[in-house]
Amino acid sequence: MKNPSSWNVSAQIDLGLSCGGKSGTLPLFRLPFDGTGIEYQMARIIYAAAGEGFGHASRVHLIAQRFLDAGHEVMFASSHRGLLYLRQYYGEQVKEIFGLTFEYSRGYVEPVATIRKNLARFPAGNRMNKALFEQVYRPFQPDLVITDFEPFSGWWAWYNKVPFISIDNEHMLIMCRLEHRLRNLVPRATSMLVTRLHCVGARAYVMINFFKAPLKHEKAVLVPPIVREVVTTLAPCDEGHIVVYSTTGTHEEQLRETLFKFPNQRFLVYGFNKAVEVRNCVFKERSTDGFLLDVAKARGVIASAGFSLMSECLYLRKKMLLLPLAGQYEQIVNAHYADMLGLAVGSSRLNEAVLSRFLARLAEPMPQDDRILWPDNGKFFATLQGVLSRLDTPIDIAV
Repeated sequence: MKNPSSWNVSAQIDLGLSCGGKSGTLPLFRLPFDGTGIEYQMARIIYAAAGEGFGHASRVHLIAQRFLDAGHEVMFASSHRGLLYLRQYYGEQVKEIFGLTFEYSRGYVEPVATIRKNLARFPAGNRMNKALFEQVYRPFQPDLVITDFEPFSGWWAWYNKVPFISIDNEHMLIMCRLEHRLRNLVPRATSMLVTRLHCVGARAYVMINFFKAPLKHEKAVLVPPIVREVVTTLAPCDEGHIVVYSTTGTHEEQLRETLFKFPNQRFLVYGFNKAVEVRNCVFKERSTDGFLLDVAKARGVIASAGFSLMSECLYLRKKMLLLPLAGQYEQIVNAHYADMLGLAVGSSRLNEAVLSRFLARLAEPMPQDDRILWPDNGKFFATLQGVLSRLDTPIDIAV
């Protein structure tokens, strides 16, 4: 955190934001030696994360900590796994919000069941969220709302005229010009509609992505992936094994049969939460640190095409065999572009032929394509600072 004695107090203004009649005086600060003349305010921020899985929450943890280290106040909103994850670090600063969930069938997303389940829960969930924002977040008087694919916070901010920005990887589906395959027309249409409905009227849509793509909207900002500090401390090497991560923990027998066909290759298997060694497969219990260490030492990684793990593999320069979850169009796009750029082999299923192709690709050097956006925390935060500096009330995240 910056030393307050180094701040140059330059002015005080009256804030008249439309958030429950908010007004008051807060000091403005100019960054020393920045030479831009921009005046920065210590801000109150609501940061909301989608609760499905841990990827959104772990990213919010990393970015929000930067705001906290810079001296800002942050309150959080999340649900399900995201709520559990963030409360480990921020306790009661993290409030539970009603969040949408996926419904799975035999390890795959079931679109119709997902819609039916969420529609049934929505009336009670909507009442819960309204009460939360009226009783907790409105009195907090936020200067900014940030949403990582959490829809209610963005709509609340838009309705109450509170500035907000979106930071996620999903908005690249509607704000970038992408290559689309006709056979994925239904999941594409569904995913793009859901993304459009998540928020409107953001001051900026900061899209985290691993490849460059033409932008379609003036408010769209493309940034490279970011990774957790624990990943940046790892020393990647090649100890010869392949890490396999099953997102759903299903189809174990089918997985074993495929892996057994490559007896000279050792596989470390996560996702079934058990410790047993069967021929060339070592099944491991859940362990975040153990998993990341095994990834750092791996020849390659087999997993779904979730963005967080992909980002960590890219940072560690590990090639991937990506098996996007059926019905999750963003993962389908990720796998397609990663394959096209030489970063991975993408496939809808795992079989002997696909695994053979992946093992052959491991012998090739990592690509050096200019279209690849390699994970870079420094570039990410520099770009985000540019977005925050253009707000009506600029916010500084230098530490």
